[in-house]
Amino acid sequence: MRLLEVQPDGTFSLTKDLHKDNAIPAYAILSHTWHDGQEVTFHDLNDKTGYPKAGYGKIRFCAQQALRDGLHYIWVDTCCINNADIAELQDAINSMFRWYRDAVRCYVFLSDVQGPEEESTTVAGARAWEQAFRSSRWFTRGWTLQELLAPRTVRFFSRDWKQLGDRHELKDQIHEITSIPVAALGGASLDHFSVEERLSWSRGRRTTRKEDRAYSLLGLFSIFMPPNYGEGEDNAFRRLTKNIEKASQDRSQDLTWSATAVASTLTPTSATKACYVLPFPKNRYFVGRNDELETINQKLLVDRDCDRMSIVGLGGTGKTQLALQFAYTVKDTLSGVSIFWIPALSMASFEQACAGIAAALHLGRTGANEEDAKVLVREHLSSDHAGRWLLILDNADDHDLVFGDEQRPGILDYLPQSHKGLTLFTTRVQEVAVSLSRGDVLELGPMSREDAEAFLEKSLVKKSLVQENDAAGQLLDELACLPLAIAQAAAYLNTNKISITKYIQLLECTEQSLIGLMSKEFRDHTRYKGSANAVAMTWVVSFSQIRERDTVAADLLAFLSCIEWRAIPRSLLPKLASDELIEEAIGTLCGYSFLARREDDMEIEKEREERYDMHRLVHLAARVWTSKHDSIAQTAEKALQHVTQCFPSDDYANRTVWRAYMPHALYLLKSVQTDNKEIRSKLSLLVGRCLRVDGRIKEAAAWLEDSRRWKTSELQENDTNRLLTEHILAMAYQADGRVKQAVTLLEHVVAVQEKVLVEDHPYR
Repeated sequence: MRLLEVQPDGTFSLTKDLHKDNAIPAYAILSHTWHDGQEVTFHDLNDKTGYPKAGYGKIRFCAQQALRDGLHYIWVDTCCINNADIAELQDAINSMFRWYRDAVRCYVFLSDVQGPEEESTTVAGARAWEQAFRSSRWFTRGWTLQELLAPRTVRFFSRDWKQLGDRHELKDQIHEITSIPVAALGGASLDHFSVEERLSWSRGRRTTRKEDRAYSLLGLFSIFMPPNYGEGEDNAFRRLTKNIEKASQDRSQDLTWSATAVASTLTPTSATKACYVLPFPKNRYFVGRNDELETINQKLLVDRDCDRMSIVGLGGTGKTQLALQFAYTVKDTLSGVSIFWIPALSMASFEQACAGIAAALHLGRTGANEEDAKVLVREHLSSDHAGRWLLILDNADDHDLVFGDEQRPGILDYLPQSHKGLTLFTTRVQEVAVSLSRGDVLELGPMSREDAEAFLEKSLVKKSLVQENDAAGQLLDELACLPLAIAQAAAYLNTNKISITKYIQLLECTEQSLIGLMSKEFRDHTRYKGSANAVAMTWVVSFSQIRERDTVAADLLAFLSCIEWRAIPRSLLPKLASDELIEEAIGTLCGYSFLARREDDMEIEKEREERYDMHRLVHLAARVWTSKHDSIAQTAEKALQHVTQCFPSDDYANRTVWRAYMPHALYLLKSVQTDNKEIRSKLSLLVGRCLRVDGRIKEAAAWLEDSRRWKTSELQENDTNRLLTEHILAMAYQADGRVKQAVTLLEHVVAVQEKVLVEDHPYR
């Protein structure tokens, strides 16, 4: 391979022949159509006689555009190949696809397309060039097929050097012109498309030399075949067919067509017909998630880094809907790929889905001992003749169901394995995701604010509701942009015909009101019949799974449901078991996305300990679940006792600790109704003392008064704990400017002390 080296002034000259790949610098490459007698050849450049030719302008443009893109080398087929050297020509024909693939940029020069008028202010005027673009000669030539598909990036330029767009921006138009699937235009591996389909893309394309119709397809099939000009088109295709057959022995296509038939029609006579078994229609309310869809597409279809991938996330983040959208994208763009959907709700649902797939594939049951449907499906999809397929295993949340145990096999034992197959899992459990697909895991969080707004508007019957801008934004904040919560809220708004403001008022009314709203079921045709659609109830299933598999995690979850859901310090967690089991329990809750580590805190402040967050709605659902499975009063009282024991004194050296614990202590004091007034009074005192030292005087006085109330009713007036509380409360009154109350309370304390305490008593 030789290149043209471009100097800063735009001049260029041929390099020597570069034999080693690692010696080839970054380069741009030109794609164009030839015009007889007007192209600059290898010898023209060497002899410096090519300047008068029209083709010289194309080379100069390519050089200038490369400089603008920061590149100093270009490749142009007319002048970088010595066509007089048969060996070099043969090597170039077999290397052409690779050279276009390895180029940093590919510039397509369309000599028959006039660029858009700069002064045009209308969309119609700005895209008037499209008609010429669609009928451009470039789309009819044989060699330009690989030049369209091989490069990483392709930019289209008009004859007046104006950029029209790149392959990604124009993919829909190019698909309509060429019938090439959008996925192939997006960079998907050509191996994902059948031999027949790839051959069909060249239908109607022409080449100057007839044999080139076959030679121009070598790169599409990764075939090396020496050209033999003069052999004729039929013989060229006959040799191409034999080479494809040889290279495709491990593929499922039937390559028994005749070379003449291929050459004349380029239409296959035998192809594996795709089969689709999908439980839901395409979700017309689906919006956004473009980055996530691109990640899945890139890993499974473009880079082909893996053949198994997992989507993991909190229940309600839209894992099923994301997988469904990807499935329909594959269906719409990869016509030869079968798609099968299997829910992993239970072994019964798995077997039922397999029976449906077996019926769709017309898999017969033979032999004395009939195999069940799941075995038939596994064996068929594991075989070569099944063709290419995508299998989605949805809701793989139950560890034992997925992986089985010593007594019974799991779903995983019945999943097919094939180099032609791709498997996408959805699960709420990080451990399951990692076990199924190792590092090929997409962690799905809430929607972006922009996507959430679009989803809410699309889901509402009365679109004008979202014009309550502040209210709509506040609602999305309350629902933390969770898709299922938004869908549930929209269903309530549609049914009850109330404003978003009114719905927010219901959410903020009482905890019981919020529980009622978040637990209210609604119909959704894109979710499984009989499954919990209410956002709060969908998590209850996961809570129950945790209770069965990890009792320490379940107990920890119950404790967490009693304290503030944000910024939970590691040191505040109760010692329920050994450090190892506690760490595993935290891992379990994080694996279900019920708990999230605040890693940013550790980066900001190195001495700060690890802290955790819960989603507010998950916290609420955990309280509902705890109340149904345990005594919420007993659980809350245990939490109150634990936090009281942990809470530090008001020594200023403990300020970092008490500030971290304070929100959780306050949450307990405000939410827990307990008969153990003594422990409550003790925590109120601790909280009040620390708030006073921290300068939060009014709050401090309120909690010190709360502590004193129980002590006044239960303790003697000369009790030292009561006197201490009253003394500190008096100091809080004084700091708050309530001098009269402070003096009165201090006089009372002093009078009691003089009466009952000796002069040298430490409390006097």
